[in-house]
Parts: sequence; C-alpha cells; structure tokens
Amino acid sequence: MGQSKANHIPSTSRNRTGFSFYTLLCYLVKIFTIFLIAIGIVVLALWLIYQPETIKVSAVSASLSRFNLSSSSDHLAHNLTVGLSFRNPNRKYSIYYERVEAEAWYDGGNLQIGDLGLPRMFQGRKSTMPVRVNFDGGTAVAGRERQEVKQSYDREMAEGFFYFNLRFYLTVRLKMVVVKSVKFKPDVNCYLRIPATFNASSIVPGFNSTKCDSRTPEEE
Repeated sequence: MGQSKANHIPSTSRNRTGFSFYTLLCYLVKIFTIFLIAIGIVVLALWLIYQPETIKVSAVSASLSRFNLSSSSDHLAHNLTVGLSFRNPNRKYSIYYERVEAEAWYDGGNLQIGDLGLPRMFQGRKSTMPVRVNFDGGTAVAGRERQEVKQSYDREMAEGFFYFNLRFYLTVRLKMVVVKSVKFKPDVNCYLRIPATFNASSIVPGFNSTKCDSRTPEEE
C-alpha cells in the first residue's frame, strides 16, 4: 500500500502542468493575432495616405519595316517594332510586373496581327523603364475581313500612314518597404499612327511620341 502511494502523481500537478502549457499557447496565438492586425492597420493607413497612381505608358518610337497585303488579300505580312516607356509615378511604391502580355491589332482593332509575352520585370519608385516589342510574321485574312482589310490598307497606303492598336495586359503588385499589395490588372491601350516609310512614293513626317491610355487597376 505504501509503495502504491510513492508511485502516485497527484492529479492536480498534471492539471497544473497542462494548464500552463495551454495558457502559454493561447498567449502566443493572441500576440501573433494582434501583430497581424497591427500590420494590417499600418498597411491600410499607408495605402490611404499614399494612394497609388496608375502606370504611365508612352510609345516613344515605332517602325514598320514590312507591311504587305497579298494580291488576293488573304495574307498580311508585317514587321512592326514599338519602343515604349513605362513610368512609375509613385514615390512610395515600387512595382513588380508578374505578367506582361502584348497584342497588336490592325483595321480599327478588328484584325489581330500578333501577340507576345514579356518576362517578369521590376521597376523602382519614381522611375522610367524602356520596353521594346516586335511583331514579325504574317496573318491570314479570311472571309468578309478580306474586303474590309483591303479597303483600310489601300486607303492608308495612299495616305502614307497605317493605324494600329497596341494592347498590354498586365498583372502587377505594388511594394512599400517589405509589404506587397494584392494583385492588380491594369490594361494599357496605345493607338499608333505609323508612317509607311517603306512606301517610296509617299512623303510623310516621322512617328510622333504617343501617350497610351491606362485603365484604372483592378484587384484580383
């Protein structure tokens, strides 16, 4: 009977040990939760104080070294190169470009003549970054599009200028200090008037720098 008492551990001791561990765990969870809430409040306050501005994009150069419509109007060969400047106007935010896709359209935005994806990019605060895109290849023109494309092509060839729509689809994150924002998806549209310099019979001025339209970013 005495031996039985010697090996017995009071239940109150076990409860006290278990209670202490549980209490410590609760305190740690509470501290971590308060820390996250505090960080969220700080980020929200900074966001409201320093509301981000939309990316500013301009087409600063453009060349059309080849743009030929076949005699049957069923194939359009092209080599379009555009140099752009991406401006981050924000003093407090740097920008991570996680997705950059570009599309080139002709005939009032009805005929897509090319698309490409650019690598991920990073842009510092209050800075300008050059971006260059090239669409080289050919596009099939089918059905009722043939007559419409031919009319646009003949008219613009005689005028000495061709008109294109360059579209960018972006996915970006803003960064302040060590905090990154949610993803935004601004869309950029550049309406380009490019001289047909390959047409020796036309005398036209060169390309003029053009500001692009940037749609207000949307959260993902």
